[in-house]
Amino acid sequence: MKPFSHSEINHAGRVLIADQATPQERDAAWQTLNDWRSLHLVPLNTFQATLRHYVKEVAERKGIVVQRLKRAPTILDKLKNRQQTMRLRQMQDIGGLRAIVPDIKKARELEKKFNAYSARTKHHLTKKRDYIAAPKKSGYRGIHIIYQYHSPEKPEYDGLYVEIQLRTRLQHLWATAVETVGFFLQEALKSSQGNQDWLDFFKLVSALLAREENEQPHADFGLCTKAELVAKINQLDRSRHVFKHLETIQKTKFARENSKLNGAAYWVIETLLNGNSTVKFYPFLESQKEAADLTYRQLEQTPEYLLGKKQVVLISSDSLSKIEKAYPNFLGDIDEFIKELRRMVFSIKSK
Repeated sequence: MKPFSHSEINHAGRVLIADQATPQERDAAWQTLNDWRSLHLVPLNTFQATLRHYVKEVAERKGIVVQRLKRAPTILDKLKNRQQTMRLRQMQDIGGLRAIVPDIKKARELEKKFNAYSARTKHHLTKKRDYIAAPKKSGYRGIHIIYQYHSPEKPEYDGLYVEIQLRTRLQHLWATAVETVGFFLQEALKSSQGNQDWLDFFKLVSALLAREENEQPHADFGLCTKAELVAKINQLDRSRHVFKHLETIQKTKFARENSKLNGAAYWVIETLLNGNSTVKFYPFLESQKEAADLTYRQLEQTPEYLLGKKQVVLISSDSLSKIEKAYPNFLGDIDEFIKELRRMVFSIKSK
């Protein structure tokens, strides 16, 4: 595949968020976006090998590593609503890797591994954001490390960005619960848009989880104790019945259509929200990377997807069980999140 110039990529981004673009312009822009996004699979595979090695050293079998390409609606939402001054070529998380480890200590050990790696690799460390030490206002916590891939001999890949996310189990449960509830409500809670009660609820829960991990919550809750946070959560629950709504989501069972393939390296997951909610798994071998990408593109163009009633993601992982733990939001699964939240709320109330 030929290299794309910065102007080609940025033009595609402008066309895709422009209301006045013609169908022909839009089709060409989609093709550019999809082809350019697919290029990120090569640098992703390079960094995934490094990340897997470090996670195994730090957490042995208790760590999970997955990779994904950023979904088209999220890309366009970011360009149109969240970061309107950003150009498409500047977006640094088109290709993403995620490591989920048991606790803060393991996350910090993993961070140190990458500090050492950054000093000796040919790839350029562009940015590191520590959202554990300084959580986002939304409550999001984790560590993001962004590299720019260096490959002068293959110009189509040279300069592409890869974002590596390091999360603890509790941080991950929170983040995926936000996405799950947002999908069911058809609101962009992940982007801090939508029902204010839910946004406030997840901010409070994030602060409580930060206290549970002996870390500082966002400054808005910097002086709140665990007991005070639980009291605020219970007060919100009494007026808005958030736990009842969570339980309703929890009881929504997705009909699973699993396709099995020994040795699968890539998985396309399709989640459809309707009267008969379903989640389908499409597995592909390492040698079928192009077929996986084509399936991903085709499912992104279906009417349900464009209406927001369907989620589709292309993931690389060596295990379906790891995918289920890494992406419970695509299965409508918030069981562990509710379990942990109830445990903390009950332990505080019982003291």
